[in-house]
Amino acid sequence: MWNQDGAIILRRSNPSRPIHLTLTLASACLLLLTGCLSPIAMHRAVIEYDRTVHRVEAELLLLNIARARHYRPVHFTAVSSVAATFDFRVSAGVLGRISRGPLSDDSLVDLNYGTEVAENPTVTIVPVSGEEFTKRILRPLDESHLNFLARQGFDLSMVLRLLGRGILIDGEEAPVVVLNTPLRREEYTEFRRRLLHLAALDFQKRLYIAPIIYEEAFPVSLEKGLTPAEVVAAIDRGYRWSASTDDQPAILIRRVTGRLAITNYDLKRLDNDERKRLNVEIERLPPDHVFVDIRPGFPGGEYPLKGFILLRSFNAIISFVARGIAEDAGYHVDPDPRTGPVQRNPAHVLEIEESSRPLNDAEFDVEFEGKYYSIRKFPISEGMVPSWNQEAFAVLANLYQMTVTDVSNVKTPIISIPKG
Repeated sequence: MWNQDGAIILRRSNPSRPIHLTLTLASACLLLLTGCLSPIAMHRAVIEYDRTVHRVEAELLLLNIARARHYRPVHFTAVSSVAATFDFRVSAGVLGRISRGPLSDDSLVDLNYGTEVAENPTVTIVPVSGEEFTKRILRPLDESHLNFLARQGFDLSMVLRLLGRGILIDGEEAPVVVLNTPLRREEYTEFRRRLLHLAALDFQKRLYIAPIIYEEAFPVSLEKGLTPAEVVAAIDRGYRWSASTDDQPAILIRRVTGRLAITNYDLKRLDNDERKRLNVEIERLPPDHVFVDIRPGFPGGEYPLKGFILLRSFNAIISFVARGIAEDAGYHVDPDPRTGPVQRNPAHVLEIEESSRPLNDAEFDVEFEGKYYSIRKFPISEGMVPSWNQEAFAVLANLYQMTVTDVSNVKTPIISIPKG
């Protein structure tokens, strides 16, 4: 039991029990207490470190948006590792009296104890700099980034508004480029309407986003039949053999996964030669050009589009969001009359608020040049569905992870900060 001073009182209910046995039981309790404290402390430390690193990365994104807002160069720092050691200590003391008189029916032992947990973390941070990292930030994103984000369930219009620099539309005489820049009002309006049309088709499950897959054949003259080892070797390398006839040679067939395409029809319905020709046509352009083909005669074909979505670099996305704070802010655009129901269509793709003082309801905020840049918390009154702004910031964070924070083979100076 406990006394009023917080000490443990062990009462011998059985006077015949030796006092050393009572002390042994008390020591065992202390050992068990130490074993319980160890996992609890480590569990809390791991959770808190994870929360801290997550918040650091989010505020770094905001800080670089603020830098770009003032036309300063961006710079990132990554937390590459956190190493922590824990020192668990237990102290104990015995106070009280032991009565063995004839009138005594028990003995009292007051046990004072203390526990201490010492934590010594070392945080390793890496300044993200150098030629390789700069190229990754400045190089336009490729279609694999778009394909990855589109499969995570994010709103397609949101993803393309962040990633898209513009759309190259095939015209009768020459291609036409419409840019994703609010200052170019006519082009921006057209760009937004095209994306809303794609998003509406995607919401109705009438849009296909997938790589072009076709088969390539290589006739091979063989002097004798295929052996089982040759068949297995071809399969291991991604090939397969077709059976040969008396007047036809054996054919070695390779399955090719080509470029990404966004269409309103199933590519598998095209014959193999047509899929191959389409991929060869797309291969002439770099991987930051994403092919789009909304054909007449299929869902959404009354508003046709054939061309390419042009992707930005991560640095250009940061600058685009920063300019959208004030000088080049987005505005509301109604969908084209030929577009079906649109689920969400906010004016701003990512709303960063600039203020002279911190916001009370900010989820993340940073201070730069005397101003505060914040993302508000998701309003509870709108229900449990994540808000557009929160999702857009999550897309930006995912792009940050994919393009910036690969520090596994970093050659820049590493800074380790031990906790004093």
